Amino acid sequence: MARTPPFVIIGCGIVGVLTAYALAKRGKSVCVVDRASQPAQMCSYANAGILAVGHAKSWAGPGAIGSIGRAMFGHEPGVKVTRLADPALLRWGASFLVHCSHKAHLSNTAKLQKLSRYSRDLTKSIEADLGLTPELRHDGGLYLFQDEAQFAAYSSALERSGEGGFQVLGRQDLIAREPSLAGRADQFAGGIFSPYDSVGDCRLFASRVATALTEKFDVNFQFETNVSGFERRANGIRAVLTDTGPIPAEAVILTTGADTPALMRPLGVAPHIYPVKGYSGSWRILDDARIPTLPFVDETALMAVAAYGGQLRVTALAEFAGFDRSLPDDRTALLRDYVACTFGDAVDADSAGFWSGLRPSTPAGPPYLGRIRKFENLWINAGHGQLGWTMAAGCADLIAERITGQDVDVEGVSATARWLEEI
Repeated sequence: MARTPPFVIIGCGIVGVLTAYALAKRGKSVCVVDRASQPAQMCSYANAGILAVGHAKSWAGPGAIGSIGRAMFGHEPGVKVTRLADPALLRWGASFLVHCSHKAHLSNTAKLQKLSRYSRDLTKSIEADLGLTPELRHDGGLYLFQDEAQFAAYSSALERSGEGGFQVLGRQDLIAREPSLAGRADQFAGGIFSPYDSVGDCRLFASRVATALTEKFDVNFQFETNVSGFERRANGIRAVLTDTGPIPAEAVILTTGADTPALMRPLGVAPHIYPVKGYSGSWRILDDARIPTLPFVDETALMAVAAYGGQLRVTALAEFAGFDRSLPDDRTALLRDYVACTFGDAVDADSAGFWSGLRPSTPAGPPYLGRIRKFENLWINAGHGQLGWTMAAGCADLIAERITGQDVDVEGVSATARWLEEI
């Protein structure tokens, strides 16, 4: 009797690995294909590591129009536009502007919040479910402000929104919550504590989950394999074509991040996903007492900071530069200067290592999540932007529920598109 073809997942970042987990625990045979030599080598490799539920907001909104305008002239510190004439960026930008109304911003932010909170709860259980040594920390996170007026405005907006659980912290309350900041008390006007945030090494987590899946489930990882296209049948996909031969598929799930548009274009579908470049730096910690236990986002400097595995990880910038992954000196200098000013000799300055990654971003903010209408067995789970680690477990679980015919626990969370039967 012929064996049923596997569910083929293309892409082995954190989203792909957790999609494999969600399908495998529902009894499915899974094959994960990736051109890299091991899991989490692209956007999942050296990100901030923060499951930033408190930062799950759509960038598209009334204030974003001015931000983009300033960035085009080099006057927006956290945003850079270095490839303005890119046709893909112009198409993406036109769609982005459509989502900048107040109504659209509220709707898209609600989707991101729903996905992020659902996902964080699932992520907490995965280590225990797979019998892994717990390494993630689920103690919450901070959002800090160096500017008094910015802090006041953010705090007021939070109170008006009625979002429960978040705590506004003045300077003294902030130090009480995170004592390691005492030496820099004058640097911050205050902050917001999010009890929903978690932190951990995304690459390490993805690798450990992948190893557990091969040992405990019917999951096969096929690395160093390039996907060249699809063998189609009347209304679906028969096989994934690769440079090592075709892989028959019961269903295909695209978790291909910023590469998704190029892969789907020959199928007559063009999702609006653009690579928004981010930078990170990692330093060896010398004095744990002066390094925050809680991860934080400096909302004034637009830096995300987290510590795990004996290292300090700092990320910054949203740069529209196409698929360029170079590390210009002026970009890495922003990270060096911030760490030197904020942490001084608590870290080893000479140990700094830098990385850039391409955040696969949709104009609306939420990812594309669901079935491609033209094909009965082709699915997409891509476009998570800066929240890929935050939303990965939830998106994986929802798409696995829908693929296997279960009732989904959460609905109305995907970005919408005419070509997509969204969740």
